Amino acid sequence: MDERYYECQKFENLKFEDKVVENLKFIDCEFINCIFEKCQFLRCTFSSCKFDKCSITVLKIENSQMRFSEFTGCYLANVNWSELKSTGKLTEPIRKLQNCHLRYNTFINMSFNKFNFSDSEILGSMFEECSLKECNFRNCKLAETEFFKCDIRKSDFREALGYQIDILSCKTKGARFSYSEVVNLLNVLEIKIE
Repeated sequence: MDERYYECQKFENLKFEDKVVENLKFIDCEFINCIFEKCQFLRCTFSSCKFDKCSITVLKIENSQMRFSEFTGCYLANVNWSELKSTGKLTEPIRKLQNCHLRYNTFINMSFNKFNFSDSEILGSMFEECSLKECNFRNCKLAETEFFKCDIRKSDFREALGYQIDILSCKTKGARFSYSEVVNLLNVLEIKIE
């Protein structure tokens, strides 16, 4: 099937539910108030696209990729972002997250160095084997969000709440934490603090 190509176009109020979306290529496109729910993406590419106030939930991804996309005011749930990495693995799917709410997202073997997650809500999600050096997680709600085998050196978790960092598998040198939450990091050591 031939690939359909869209460049520098704006899409507003689109609603894709339980659909198969295939052979589409979007370059520098903007999606506003769009809903992608329970969709299957086959052989699709999103490059340098912007998503504003969109809802993206329960995606099935096959042979698709996303590069340098920006999300503002979006609801993102049940997305495995590692499945959207480009084949060359030199570019990451997400360039920017601002005022977004994430639930049950998975990030495996991805690089977010110096990324600004501040004031985000990332719930029940997993960062595994990710490079998160010098990231800003200030004021984040991270309830039940796990960090496993990640490099979080020099990252800022002050005022962040609810995170679960495996300090035995993560590189933590120079990371900053609020006193009230740092005690939770010691849970993995199975010690008693009185």
